[in-house]
Amino acid sequence: MTIIPIVLSIFAGICLYVGLLHLLIASGRLKPLLHFCFGLSCLLTFVYTLALIAQYQAADVENYINAKKLVTSSGYIYGIITVWFVAVYTKVKPVRLILVLNSLYFISLLINEISPTGILYSHVTTLSSISLPWGESITHPEGTINPLFNFQLLALTSNVIFCFSACYLQYRRGEKQAAVILCLSFAILVGTIQHDRLIDLEKIKSVYLAECGFLSFVVIMSLRLSKDLIQAVKLREQLIESERLRKIAVELERNRLARDLHDSVSQTLFTVATIAEALPRVWKRNPEIAQQGLEELTQLTQGALAEMRNLLMELRPNGLAEKSLGELLQQLTKAIQGRASLQVITTVEDDRPLSNEVKLVFFRITQQALNNIINHAQATQVSVRLYGNSQKIVLHISDNGRGFDSSKIPSGHLGIAIMKERAESIDATFHLSSYAGNGTEIVLSCSTAVLNKK
Repeated sequence: MTIIPIVLSIFAGICLYVGLLHLLIASGRLKPLLHFCFGLSCLLTFVYTLALIAQYQAADVENYINAKKLVTSSGYIYGIITVWFVAVYTKVKPVRLILVLNSLYFISLLINEISPTGILYSHVTTLSSISLPWGESITHPEGTINPLFNFQLLALTSNVIFCFSACYLQYRRGEKQAAVILCLSFAILVGTIQHDRLIDLEKIKSVYLAECGFLSFVVIMSLRLSKDLIQAVKLREQLIESERLRKIAVELERNRLARDLHDSVSQTLFTVATIAEALPRVWKRNPEIAQQGLEELTQLTQGALAEMRNLLMELRPNGLAEKSLGELLQQLTKAIQGRASLQVITTVEDDRPLSNEVKLVFFRITQQALNNIINHAQATQVSVRLYGNSQKIVLHISDNGRGFDSSKIPSGHLGIAIMKERAESIDATFHLSSYAGNGTEIVLSCSTAVLNKK
């Protein structure tokens, strides 16, 4: 029966597949060094397993020695790559120490290649066989252990200590699950390697188990890396989507600012330029009308200046934080009055300090309400009043426009719904009342208890 070669061939195939897969992932530039080290270690496991099959099936001493040297050399290179993999995985990368540890394996590799019989034996006399319980036999050498084999044990011990220390540091850093999984898979690998060392030192006679440890390490860590990879891909997709939404938001904000500039400042400045151009001719014919034009010119320029201040304040992240709510409302109503034929009466009776969140909601609702009045109300007079007491702060906005039936708002008009949502976001109360021909009234109130929480 040839069960062992079949089983080892399956092991080798799994390692080859996983190794090529992670090298392919590394080429995609998603944690390339981590996946490159792991993929390379899987390919070395593939080579190790094939060499072990050849070692089991060796018919003479020479073939056995060649196969054993290949098994040992691939194991040393595997140790070098695995140390780097652990360092990258745990983010514990003392480069000089790792190079020293690698040099121990590199020296062992040189000894193994230079020595005629490898690093394990100084002399191999003959081959014997070990009969396994199911009737299969494997080759086993009879020879003298090389004293230089102790150098390999030093290299193995040093690298094992580093890897477990890196796992411990990763665990202390808070990455507990990742550290435990790596430590567990590495412990299985080290345990099987120590079992094989006992066979090499002729303490026991059995089949080698290191390939099982290698396979368990490959499977466990591949599953772990695959899970991390899926999370990384999802995170990258979220970042790409966030960037796309950010660009859309920036574009929308640019369009809004351009529209506001056109609707307010641009049109106001055009009107200013027209009046300024006509004033000299009007002044010669009728100084009183020209004087009225100058007053209108002053009002328009002050309104344009206030509108520009509003737009600049919205562009600056700390624009709201620098002014009180009362100042913001006065600046906003001044800008509105400058670009519309409206008499805006602004009264600030309570200008207590408020959080930026609360100020923004009150400011935006006032801005939306005034824009609605300009666009729809046909009003000539608007009142904006901010007042309060120990229990609440209240914003009252009213106009003498044509009003509307608040129960018959078209579904496409979202201004009022947005104002309500803004109020609810700070647990404020929003009330709107309007009747055809009787104007509109908006009352926004926020309790002191809510304000203190904000």
